[in-house]
Amino acid sequence: MAGGVTAGFTVYVQFFYPFCFLYNLHVTIHDQTGRVVGTGLSPDGSMIIIPIRTETPITSLTASASGSASGPLADYFANPPVWFVSGSSTIPVEVTGGNYWLTIVLNR
Repeated sequence: MAGGVTAGFTVYVQFFYPFCFLYNLHVTIHDQTGRVVGTGLSPDGSMIIIPIRTETPITSLTASASGSASGPLADYFANPPVWFVSGSSTIPVEVTGGNYWLTIVLNR
């Protein structure tokens, strides 16, 4: 019975979309082959932490996020305008694991 070496990654994801409020940002982390290795949710656009454990070698991680945004004056409107935002970011990683920080720049 052969066992693989487990590598552990901790990915700290933050978002950048200036002068707006962010809502319900769904994040999916893929490895270099496109396999989903982690997911997370940020209901208010704050930073999230996604732990990843794997037994296959990983050399890069891609984080994709999508959610909603509203303008800076949303508190003053009964029905503020809301629009869809999304973005992604890729980082190289050490095969042995570790802690990684990335920022996803969101676009309309």
